[in-house]
Amino acid sequence: MQILEHAFTPAVNLKTEMRSQNSTGISGAVEIDTPDGMCLGKETTHSYSDFFISEEVIRERCMRELTLVPGIGPKRAYEYQRKGLTNLTDLKHTCRREPAEEIADVIGNGTPGEIIRVFQDAHRGNDPLLLGFSHALPKEELLYFDIETLGMFQSPIILFGCGVWKGNELKVTQYLLRDIEEEPAALYLTGQIFKKHAHVVTYNGKGFDIPYLNNRLAYYGEKMVIPALHFDLLYPTRRLYGARVSNCCLGTIETQVLQIPREDDLPGYLVPAYYQNYLRTRNFRVLDPIVKHNELDVANLALLLRTECEAVYG
Repeated sequence: MQILEHAFTPAVNLKTEMRSQNSTGISGAVEIDTPDGMCLGKETTHSYSDFFISEEVIRERCMRELTLVPGIGPKRAYEYQRKGLTNLTDLKHTCRREPAEEIADVIGNGTPGEIIRVFQDAHRGNDPLLLGFSHALPKEELLYFDIETLGMFQSPIILFGCGVWKGNELKVTQYLLRDIEEEPAALYLTGQIFKKHAHVVTYNGKGFDIPYLNNRLAYYGEKMVIPALHFDLLYPTRRLYGARVSNCCLGTIETQVLQIPREDDLPGYLVPAYYQNYLRTRNFRVLDPIVKHNELDVANLALLLRTECEAVYG
């Protein structure tokens, strides 16, 4: 990888004095050596009860979405349903027979990715129904992901949060930079996790976390990550709860939907200021709120995903 000091916006005024080589400075964190240098790693676990949706149930539910057929809007779908035509296969005696049969074949026999593309073609790629596939897949294939940055595009990622399942426990692994030159090491470790987990769960990850990660990887000439399936919970959350919550920020959803308000949580917009304060003072205590904030962002993704799947599929 290239030298990190050339890898971020020069306008960011960061003081990067030498740190102590023998102290991690963060409770529970350890130094990790990689081919691209060192960074800190920390692991925590969160326990959740098991939850599963069969793929057959998801496919059957998708088969009832008549508006997937070109030319069928909500009004026409309602008229068909009043006539007892509630399934795509029921349209075989209508003028929509051919496209309905093609879509029904994909839903009945295609892969989850192919079914998602059918929804995307109908401008419904963020439909909460599609979240069901996250719980029909082996949960060990899922990666819950969130990053913390310095607030300016092309500046370093200072903290990577990765959650993966081990039985009924979500293991949250975080890679933290003690100084900006440790970003290559953290990127390397994060890339290794992406290689082992095909599907990713984020909150606004399509618009922020994954493009930002790929921007940093591309800068160093590293291969970008392309999840097989990406479950970005921001958009289904807006569909499910937008009308009854004050806003759809993750913290608001945790408080008003999940009923788990955070106490003394560091607001995300303050992360850059806290980290720059740490770089000036080398006071590791300043990093603790950043690490805890990121940990909860990752851990609560799992609970939110389950809650939304239960809301849609009962």
